[in-house]
Amino acid sequence: MFLRSADKHGREAEHNLDLRIRKTRRAIRSGLIKACQAKPYAHVSVTDICSASMVSRTTFYDHYTDKDALLAEVVSFLLEEITPALEGLWFGEGRDARAVARHLADVYARNGQALITLLAIRVGGDGDLHEQLYRTCCSVFTDWARGRVDDEVLPLAADVYASVVL
Repeated sequence: MFLRSADKHGREAEHNLDLRIRKTRRAIRSGLIKACQAKPYAHVSVTDICSASMVSRTTFYDHYTDKDALLAEVVSFLLEEITPALEGLWFGEGRDARAVARHLADVYARNGQALITLLAIRVGGDGDLHEQLYRTCCSVFTDWARGRVDDEVLPLAADVYASVVL
């Protein structure tokens, strides 16, 4: 639930920050997940996030402009973890489905509660994990299928693929 990243998939910018800043941001990300488990995202306030993460509002605003910016970062963080597996399924060397499944299981083991919680939040845009995963699946499939599937049916095929995956 701490939204931990494997070293090879971690955010480079995050690794260059002071350890205290990384720990504070991790606490705030976890606070968002905890707050969203207690009540719907629309009803979660910055104060709720701060209480759950044990940081002050000032500290929160030192790192994020609002709760939507935090949500977008958390979703982006998880997409960076998941996208390599989706790409590996189509473009990976040997396209080993077991390796893809292991990667996704590892992501789930580290971030399972966050994934479950965030998939239930449907706000649209950058903060909507379901929508972002859908777009990523469509994009990955389209890149793979271009030249293999007729251009007229490619959008429909990508839509079907993404719908089945999700």
